[in-house]
Amino acid sequence: MTSNVITKQSFLTVAGKRFHYIWLRDNCLCPQCSHPTSFQKLYEISDRTSPPEPLSWEEEDGELRITWNEDPPHHSRFPVSWLLSHAYDEESEPGRTNQQPESASQSNEILWDKAWIEANISRLQEALVSDPQLWLNQLFTVGFTVLHNIESKDLQPMLESIGPIYSSDYGLFAPSKTTKEGKDLAETGKGMSFHTDYTYWHTPPLLTSLYCLENAASGGESLIIDGFRVVNDFRQQHPDYFELLTQTPIQFKQVYTKWEYFYCRTQPILELDNSGKVTRINFANSHSYSWKLPFDQMEKFYAAYTTFFSYLKNPIYQYCFSLEPGDLLLMNDSRIMHGRQPFTGNRHLEIACISWDFLQARQRFHQYQHLYVDR
Repeated sequence: MTSNVITKQSFLTVAGKRFHYIWLRDNCLCPQCSHPTSFQKLYEISDRTSPPEPLSWEEEDGELRITWNEDPPHHSRFPVSWLLSHAYDEESEPGRTNQQPESASQSNEILWDKAWIEANISRLQEALVSDPQLWLNQLFTVGFTVLHNIESKDLQPMLESIGPIYSSDYGLFAPSKTTKEGKDLAETGKGMSFHTDYTYWHTPPLLTSLYCLENAASGGESLIIDGFRVVNDFRQQHPDYFELLTQTPIQFKQVYTKWEYFYCRTQPILELDNSGKVTRINFANSHSYSWKLPFDQMEKFYAAYTTFFSYLKNPIYQYCFSLEPGDLLLMNDSRIMHGRQPFTGNRHLEIACISWDFLQARQRFHQYQHLYVDR
């Protein structure tokens, strides 16, 4: 046993991090306990009749090696790098949460406004020219990216290389162009205020893609804002209103007479994680009406709602630009809120969505693959 491993009753301390015996036994990496190619757990801790105890342990060659008091004795080997990547000990690192980050870039989020994005958009675009794969990192840091010169025939394969496309009433792709029927505001030339997509569905967090097939319109500029930046300012200046928007579920609705669907979902405008961080914005004024709230809450909620809406309309947050044919706008729909200016003439976008889980999984795999590949 080396000096780097300290034992105290029911846990070991490795490189300053404490690990319980039961956690170590439950997470044994041997092929009998962890499937070697799927990495799924085979061992079932509930089968034990007594708490696990080590017979011996040592740290050598970058590994923690434990022999467990079982019949026959069981052997576990943990790379110290693996242990430190999965450490959950808060006492040895004050202020640390025991939640594994969603991605390597999560802690590198940049909350931006119009001035910041206009000052940095050229740098972001130039970075994509030198390294096309940086668009994935940009989705996690600033919440969106714009790719250029994407052939229409390459659009679906490119998106499906991320994950399966989310099928809607329209199929895999929903057109955003003027039609006689105007089943949706997206099928008119009207301006659209800032919103997130599919608030009336029970969807997972989404990656939203807007692909430009044609833009010969007068007007119709795309508008985006960093919803997390707006919420951050709103929270600081109106904490009571912020609490109302996190705790008051409201109805979001969509009626399609053509398909005979009436969608309705009830959810709060702002969703938080356990640490109080905003993780998702559900907002679409055009889909949110005739709320059913307790009578004595209605006026107070409207005050919070209209104040938040006024923040979204503040030009200091808004980035305005035109999509040209072949441009692909990718956005974290939980964070980036989008809209458009009214237009006349021909403007045709194709909209598709992919579960954000696939983006997180791809990013997380790149971050942690050294712990699994050739383990």
